[in-house]
Amino acid sequence: MSEEIHRKRALGAVFITVFVDMIGFGMVVPILPTYAREFSASPGTIGVLVAVYSLAQLLLAPVVGRASDRWGRGPVIAATAAGGLVAYLAMGLAGSLIAVFAGRILSGACAASTAAAQGVVADVLPAERRAGGMAVVGAGIGLGIVLGPGIASLLVALGDERWPFFAAAVLCAANIVWALAALPRQGGAAREGMRPAEARAIPGLVPLLAVSGAVMVGFSMIDSQFPLFTADRLGFGPVENGVLFMYVGVLIVLVQLTATRWLSSRVGEVTLMAVGALILALGAALVPLAQDWWYVALPAALVAAGNATNAPSTMAAISRVTPQDRQGVMFGVSQSVNAGARVVGPVLGGWLFQQFAPSAPYIAAALVLVVAAAAAWALRGPARTWTASQEEAGSQV
Repeated sequence: MSEEIHRKRALGAVFITVFVDMIGFGMVVPILPTYAREFSASPGTIGVLVAVYSLAQLLLAPVVGRASDRWGRGPVIAATAAGGLVAYLAMGLAGSLIAVFAGRILSGACAASTAAAQGVVADVLPAERRAGGMAVVGAGIGLGIVLGPGIASLLVALGDERWPFFAAAVLCAANIVWALAALPRQGGAAREGMRPAEARAIPGLVPLLAVSGAVMVGFSMIDSQFPLFTADRLGFGPVENGVLFMYVGVLIVLVQLTATRWLSSRVGEVTLMAVGALILALGAALVPLAQDWWYVALPAALVAAGNATNAPSTMAAISRVTPQDRQGVMFGVSQSVNAGARVVGPVLGGWLFQQFAPSAPYIAAALVLVVAAAAAWALRGPARTWTASQEEAGSQV
């Protein structure tokens, strides 16, 4: 088998793994805030419910990334899928808000498998092609988000808000089998975790992680409160929110598979990071102006385009400044940074929503994202030096 065929098969396997996983995730996201309201949860409490998922990722992502380096990508992803199965069943069978929280925490811990999936991309693709590979992973995430909310809307219409949790559990079971059968069982070189001093010693890693975290704070303020905003401002229920999230997911897939892949090799990852953050800021700023479905469609499209441009470019830029034998660990660290940001964003967004107005989280998000875009733009020149330094070091190994 030629090396190029091996790469394509590995990327295809990762795409399907992430896709199936994100269908389950996408089914839950639009209904979770309104589902929690059935247990008398306030907007602030719902913000915490969203955040604990990311807090669990924050704690577990480096461990999962390091484990995938040591024991292989496929087995680690299969193990996390098994945990996800238990988590979704716990939420679907919940009789209290505490049970929902418990399931949410476990599902967040198991979602740390994204670091292992990204590690496959770093394993099989050279540095200059990783932005395109990350876009393929991002497209799997986006396509899962496309179908997940739509399936959730159908299941809620046929049954109730518990059905999507049970369907997500079934998908986790399917992913266990697929991960063991199709994903590489080997990982990168087994190494210890990345200590703070070691991260600071890698040129460019800390500034890129800081920008990534800032963007995620802004994006998670938008994402976590959107179902509540549309419910209170537009009267949307789980079905309408599912359709809206599906619309966003379609746009993410289209942009990642076309514009992002085409532009990444022409303008550079760090430039796309800045452009994506600025588009996200514009979308966030327009959300408070929405008064009906048609007015919410434009800011939702901008949020989708900004995320589709920024996210894969950020991961590719971080990967390019990281040594090859530290890729799995680095993706775990990166996921932890973003998870920490997704703790701050939903909690802050929920507090702003509850204390001021439904539009407050979006105004704050726009300000954060403008600052992040400016910071990314300023890193364009230094990034070329950081990348050249890492490529030179790699050629000497």
